[in-house]
Amino acid sequence: MIEDLYSKSNGKAFAVPAIAQFQVLVTNPKHLLEVARCPESIMSFHNAMKERLRHKTTMLGFEHNDIDPNEYVTMQVVKVHLRKNLGVMSPLIERAVARGFESKIQGAAEVTLPVFDLAKAVIGQVNNEIFFGSELSQNEEFSAAAVEYPWHGALTAEICRYLPEFVNKVIGNLLMAGFGSMSIVDRHLSRLVEARTEAHANNMSANYVDVTQFVITTSRTPRQRSHRRMVQLIAALLFAVSLSVPMALYWNLVNLCMHPDLVESLREEIAAAEGQDSTSFLKSMRLLDCFLRETARLNPPDALVAQRKTMQPYTFSDGTYVPAGNLVALPVRAVMRDAEYYPDPRRFDPYRFYTPDNSASSEPIRRFTDVNAQYPFWGLPTKSCPGRWYASDVLKRSLVHLLTNYDFEFAGPVNCEPLKVTTALAPRQDVMMKLRARKSVRKCNE
Repeated sequence: MIEDLYSKSNGKAFAVPAIAQFQVLVTNPKHLLEVARCPESIMSFHNAMKERLRHKTTMLGFEHNDIDPNEYVTMQVVKVHLRKNLGVMSPLIERAVARGFESKIQGAAEVTLPVFDLAKAVIGQVNNEIFFGSELSQNEEFSAAAVEYPWHGALTAEICRYLPEFVNKVIGNLLMAGFGSMSIVDRHLSRLVEARTEAHANNMSANYVDVTQFVITTSRTPRQRSHRRMVQLIAALLFAVSLSVPMALYWNLVNLCMHPDLVESLREEIAAAEGQDSTSFLKSMRLLDCFLRETARLNPPDALVAQRKTMQPYTFSDGTYVPAGNLVALPVRAVMRDAEYYPDPRRFDPYRFYTPDNSASSEPIRRFTDVNAQYPFWGLPTKSCPGRWYASDVLKRSLVHLLTNYDFEFAGPVNCEPLKVTTALAPRQDVMMKLRARKSVRKCNE
């Protein structure tokens, strides 16, 4: 419905009925700038996400409030410290990727498994290492719970969207208690934060380079430094990356199986990049970057991005009126399949973004992490996802490991259309792939 209405909108805002409100969808650059500049008190991202994800129920009681009203801690952790330390973390990421693959393959010469299970296992191993360090990433009980917890939370939040407000908190708490994963994460993470806080107070934390430590060192006020608040924030950050990044890896694995003609070109690019330092190694692989960018163009995790709830009535500059209590968003899937921006838009073609090194073209090199009005995968150009460099790094290292260590193909006929759950575009559990170990393998860059 959204794509059909978008094609008829001629750049004007249009409305789509949802569960308990209307979704007012905007694509005009002027409107998008208005959304980006609109105060949280009028058009609220946090209230939109609170209604969709049920933070208090699914994220250990986390709330966006006056403890950190401008998200200083979150931005410092994700946009500054995590991005700055990616080079230091690269050996850890590569080893975690390898462990993720091995956890599903377990030494077999050939294995058939669900693509999504593999994606969750690989990204789960990486997130556990980068968020919690060796103390918890090597703990089997915690690691298993941490991989499943965000998905249990997402399912609970989705169920609660269909329930009356007066019962959804009770039902949500019962569901999360029944799954059990959140309580395991809470118990282990609380102990880790307590131990790390004590080490930090005694100047014994310099060797810790992970998200838990970034949160501890960045939290400034007494309320930010409370153990409970830090545990909640770490859980919320884990929740965010544990949904979108495995979904992105799933679609990249699917597209590799669907387009085997690109596999050898990607392997040749990887081989040509060998010998460089870890950061240059990834940056030099332009086709791989274009492959990720094209996969994301066709397969965003949701049909909408930059969602805002109107806390009071709002009128756009062209007179478009949105009553309070409705949702304003950008229809990202429709925009990135628009023939005006992308010729033959439904065709998978990474080369549409590719500019050779020796090209005389004045076109700038377009990276997977770039954002503009025609490519809003990461959100609005002025307010985009701060974790996109981490996501890009992890996805690239995961694909490099797959391409250099395994041959692969679909295991039988598959339906690769996403499952549509409201506006979410979810992977299918029944898409299966075969993995076979290759004779020549690449060692981790260290």
